[in-house]
Amino acid sequence: MRVLLVHPEDSPELAPWSEASWDLIVDLGWSGTYAYAELSRRLRCEVISLYGLLDHAVHRDRLRELNSVGLGQIVDSEGIDWWEVYSANLDHTLSQLLMIAALADRIPVNADVFTTRAHPASRTLSILLKREIKVFSNNSPHGPTQGLAKKLRTLRPSQILEIAGDKWDTDYQLRRLWTRRHRASTESLVLFPSAYQNVSRIQIAYARMLPERRFILVVTRRNGRIDVPANVEVRSLAAYAPTVAASTELERSDLLRRWESLKLARLYSHALLLVGLQEGAFVPFEKLLRDGLRIRDAWNIVFANEPVAAVLSGDENNEFTRLPSILARSRRIRTLACDHGALNLTLALRTPCAEIYLAAGEMARDYMVNWCGLEADRVTVGAPDTNQGSNPPLTQQAKDWIVFFSTPQEIAGGRTQVLYSEILPELCGLAARTKRKVIVKLHPFESRAARGALIENLLGAPDRALIELRDGPIKSELLERAWFTITVNSSVAVASTMAQVPCFLCDWFDGGWYDYGKQFAKFSAAYPLDSPEQIREIPERLSRIRITDATRNQLHSPVNAARLDSLLFGDQ
Repeated sequence: MRVLLVHPEDSPELAPWSEASWDLIVDLGWSGTYAYAELSRRLRCEVISLYGLLDHAVHRDRLRELNSVGLGQIVDSEGIDWWEVYSANLDHTLSQLLMIAALADRIPVNADVFTTRAHPASRTLSILLKREIKVFSNNSPHGPTQGLAKKLRTLRPSQILEIAGDKWDTDYQLRRLWTRRHRASTESLVLFPSAYQNVSRIQIAYARMLPERRFILVVTRRNGRIDVPANVEVRSLAAYAPTVAASTELERSDLLRRWESLKLARLYSHALLLVGLQEGAFVPFEKLLRDGLRIRDAWNIVFANEPVAAVLSGDENNEFTRLPSILARSRRIRTLACDHGALNLTLALRTPCAEIYLAAGEMARDYMVNWCGLEADRVTVGAPDTNQGSNPPLTQQAKDWIVFFSTPQEIAGGRTQVLYSEILPELCGLAARTKRKVIVKLHPFESRAARGALIENLLGAPDRALIELRDGPIKSELLERAWFTITVNSSVAVASTMAQVPCFLCDWFDGGWYDYGKQFAKFSAAYPLDSPEQIREIPERLSRIRITDATRNQLHSPVNAARLDSLLFGDQ
């Protein structure tokens, strides 16, 4: 048997390996089920992806098991389990290990295995198979300096400075020197820890519901800052950061000894985690522990100085904004959590921090309980009251845009070029027939220049004339003028449905194991398409879709202000 592994930046049809005969071709990236069916037909052999090997529920359960291996072994004086904190950084690595192990099980002992070029997955597979994998080319698509330069060209100066601070001053020992100190608050308040604007927005939406109460938004990064109402103060965690305490350094030494014991007792004896050790997955742990303990000390000063009645987290998966919820528990301060997106797969993978989880609606509650396994009595339906959908939609005659919400597929190994080549010609054809325009709304992580160049290479002039690229925040006009929206798998499906605009999912290109698309479809938040050809059927499907108030209420059910006050402040 001859097996070819295809690097995510290579094609199975272009280059020397295309001239050979193969029994199995495995894409180390993701091109979608439609592309693999077409490739299998053309190449007359089975073409699959690494991302399609594991059943989704099996993937979730095995990942949860791997995350639990080190629990309870590296717990500090404040009750923080640093393995649990660090495991949030391992989700991608452990997922890759699980998929590569599944691939190893499919390859016979006597098979000849080749790879188009070196890739971490092929190196890991070689370790699991205990034999050499032959490499067609040792050329890297770009060197490390080139890759860094390419990334920097897509960033603003402020973003570059923030990245530099996050990398070289994680524990705020420099930034604390010029960050303004604030006078401590005197009345009870709710703490909002945040690292990102989208997290801050959902937290502030709750604060707006209680204008007589006080809140403090403490950001770990500049990106967490947003405009806030009068009842919210914004502060930087750097303002609370102390100098490094000798006791903290002694505790770090003790925890590092326990880390070495954990590696010997559990990681070296676990086949997959041993491979992770060999591949360097745990190298950053010691730095995270050093910085994390110092950031823990900063959060301790927040609690010592501020009269915190409750913590409302919008992202307990972030290692540094997770800490306040853990610290609050030992102080018997109530803890709540909400999601800054439509759904949150990470609740299925690690120990929940908060006592109460605020679900935006029944769809989110159902996902938390039935897919993530969260106890039902810890979940309450209660979205912030943002008056979504209060304006009537425009008439059908004004719906002159087809809006494609693009996402950075490359982050998870996806081949954006394949997706664009499948979806954009179909959307342009539909736009031409119905006299509409195609709006490609870019994700914040996507480069307008790079996506424009991709479209230029893929499409002819008539189709390009129908396309307009948009970046920046989602403006109301985008959904007001949308005939329908389409995306691979994104929470914009919920925003679209709330605006009474039907959303379609490119289900054939969804390589995620966390089943967001299935949940959206279950609650009529979006409608899956099995192939790009089904885009042609959308006009007929639209005639059958009715977005009702009942549907929207299942996606977004605001909490009553009195109930929110009781959850956050109790009987203060």
